[in-house]
Amino acid sequence: MNRPFRYRLIDALRGTAALDLLDDLREQQYWPASRLLAGAEARRAEYFAALRRDIPLFRDARHFDDLPVIDKRFINTHHEALRNRQYRGRVLRKKTSGSTGEPTVYYTGTPSQSYLWAGLFLAWETAGFRLGEKVVYLAGSALFRQGWQLGAFYRLMRVEIMSAFDMSSARMDDYALALRQRGYRLLYGYSSAIHRLAIHVLQRRGGARTSLRGIVCTAETLTERMRNDIERAFGVPCFGQYGCNDAGVSAFECEARQGYHLISPRCHAEVLGDGRLVSTDLSNQAMYLPRHDTGDLVRMSGRACRCGRGFPLIEEVLGRQYDFLVDAAGNPMHYQFFMFLLREDRRVHSFQVVYDDETLVLNLHTVPLSGAEQAAMARPYRDRIAASLVFGDIRCVFNQPYIVQANGKHRFLLRRSTSVMTG
Repeated sequence: MNRPFRYRLIDALRGTAALDLLDDLREQQYWPASRLLAGAEARRAEYFAALRRDIPLFRDARHFDDLPVIDKRFINTHHEALRNRQYRGRVLRKKTSGSTGEPTVYYTGTPSQSYLWAGLFLAWETAGFRLGEKVVYLAGSALFRQGWQLGAFYRLMRVEIMSAFDMSSARMDDYALALRQRGYRLLYGYSSAIHRLAIHVLQRRGGARTSLRGIVCTAETLTERMRNDIERAFGVPCFGQYGCNDAGVSAFECEARQGYHLISPRCHAEVLGDGRLVSTDLSNQAMYLPRHDTGDLVRMSGRACRCGRGFPLIEEVLGRQYDFLVDAAGNPMHYQFFMFLLREDRRVHSFQVVYDDETLVLNLHTVPLSGAEQAAMARPYRDRIAASLVFGDIRCVFNQPYIVQANGKHRFLLRRSTSVMTG
């Protein structure tokens, strides 16, 4: 099956227009910043008019800047009021991974899905990928989903999966062997998982010969030390990608690798005085999420990139790195293990995992439950965690106050000293 036909077929099956949009973005990325800004202002005005027309919640706003900055709690509280009942296109249900411990269900339409895939392909192409070549994901459920339909899409796209949930030494040997033998041209996945594999490869054999053209890391901060280790291990350039799909944010590193080019035709992005990135997905009319607080801190660059692209440049993404949990036996587990474990339990609003060398405490914030209901709910979660991780004591507690950082946010995964855990 030839390369263009594979992707045309995928577009036809899911009702997207990713390939046509990719052609547009290939051209638009080199437009001057002034032209991009003028187009963005026109799209924002059109979006605001549609928002006031379709969503009574925002009908009294006179200007876009009058709209409140919304967060996950606002979205969860006003979930139905934010849905656009006038939208007649295909609607997809999405659920964020809840990296701050509070997942969110939202809805999106095919225009947003087209942008998602077109932006991803653009980032991959910058790393040397060519449409139709083999790709391998090293990630968890935030980047890939299960089910026969998605499995069919992955097969058409020539995408294969390596699970970041299993990063044992033996499994990483298997991953390294597959990278050497299976002809992958792009490795895409979690920064921390790819870095952990790179360290394993360097320790075992000093490096790996593969068919890779490039590597794209996402979902977590890619530090220069991590990049250097990854490039030493696999001998190809490593690029960062940054995204927040519910806010319409998609950004990628170019050849210069001195920041992330924000795909501005899709979103209206603002940076507040404290550095928080607030963004509006202008392509999503299935569910309006204006001025969505991504929870990420960024620093924008005022300079033009030497690559010639006019897309705005995010100089640095701050505060966006999530660690592996390492249990008492030294076994690593990616944070997405807990997201996957809890994501479909509608009783759970949010959670936090606190652990030390011997003890793991899963703090679940839930709907009101009796003591017996809590005990019944806790048992399978404790058993599932115990089957994957070694701790002397695994506990579930309910609706206890979260441990917060100095900035008032809580992390979903937090390592504490033994004295604090037992005191």
